[in-house]
Amino acid sequence: MSRQHLHALVLMCVIAALIGGSQPAPARAGGVNPFTGLPLDNAASQRRALLIKVANTANVRPQTGLSLADVVVEHLSEGNITRFTALYLTHAPEKVGSVRSCRLIDLELPQIFDAGLVCSGTSPGVQRLMRQSPAYLDDRTMVADLGRYSGCKGCPMYRTKEARAPHNLFASAVNAWAVLDQRGRNQPSAFSAWRFDAGVPSAGIPVKSVNVPYGSGTVTWTYDAADGLWKRSYGRTPHTERITRRQLSAANVIVVYAHHAVTGIVEDVGGSRSIEIQLWGQGLARVFRDGKMIDGNWRRPAAPGVLEFVDFAGNAIPLKPGATWIELVPLDFPVKAQQ
Repeated sequence: MSRQHLHALVLMCVIAALIGGSQPAPARAGGVNPFTGLPLDNAASQRRALLIKVANTANVRPQTGLSLADVVVEHLSEGNITRFTALYLTHAPEKVGSVRSCRLIDLELPQIFDAGLVCSGTSPGVQRLMRQSPAYLDDRTMVADLGRYSGCKGCPMYRTKEARAPHNLFASAVNAWAVLDQRGRNQPSAFSAWRFDAGVPSAGIPVKSVNVPYGSGTVTWTYDAADGLWKRSYGRTPHTERITRRQLSAANVIVVYAHHAVTGIVEDVGGSRSIEIQLWGQGLARVFRDGKMIDGNWRRPAAPGVLEFVDFAGNAIPLKPGATWIELVPLDFPVKAQQ
C-alpha cells in the first residue's frame, strides 16, 4: 500500500479530530503511560505526546535530553548518517538537542504516536508534502522553526553559545506544550497499541548484543543483566548523554525492517536525496528485551495511533516496561545478534 493510499484511508478520522468533527481523546487522570507501561502522573497524563527531532552526527554527541525520552526512533538520513525522533510524555525537559530538520519519516511518526512535533523546519520538498498531510492541518500539531524562534519569550526552540549554528539549536518541551495549548491541540494522545509485561517471556533466543551497522557508525546494544537494560555504544565506545554523562539505555530495542526508497527530493546543497521509509502495512521486526530476541512482525493498519509488534501467530509481543528504542533499517540490512 502506498503512503498516498494510507493517508487517504485515514483522512476522514484525522481531519475530524483536528478540526473538531470528533471528540478529542479523553484526559487521563494519571494511570499508565501507553509508551512505557509505567505509572504516569496526573500532569503528564493531560498533555499530548511530543516528538523532537535530534541530530546524531559525531560533532553533536553526546546529545542532551535523550535519556529522558520514552521512545526514540532512529532512522537513516541522507549521507548514511542517522537522526533521532525522540518522544516525550513522562518528562518535561527544558533542553533537548541539538535540534535538526524533519525528514519524510516525520510525516508518519506523528500519526503513529498521535503526537506533536518539534523540528528546525524541512526542505521545500518535504514541507510541501507535510502541508498536504492531514496530520499537519493548519500546522496545529507541528512546532517548526520557520525563523521566528529567536528572541521570543517562551520559545519552543532557542540558540545557545556552546556550539556553532546549526548545532546550537535546542528545544524546550515545556514551551512546545505551551504552544500546543495556545493552538488547542494539547490533548492526551490516543496511542494504545503496545502491551507491556514485566515478566520475562518464555519465547525468544538468548542474545548478548545487537549490532546495527549504519554507515556513519555501527550501533551496538549490549545487554546488562544486572540492570536488566540494553546499553548503547558506537562499537566499543559508550554513547552517553550530556547532562547525566551516563550511557544511554533502553528496556526494549526493536529493529524494524521497512522498504527505503530514495526520492527526488533534494535535502541539501550537495544534492543528497531524501529517503522515504515506507512504514505502512507490515514487515519483519525483532524485539530485544531481557537478553532475548523475539522474532515477529510490525503492523501498521490504516488507522492513526497504531504501530503493533506481533509474533508470527499474530499475538502481541509484550514489551518490558520502560523506554524503547526503535531502529528503522532497510529490508536487506545485516543486523547481527550475538549469543
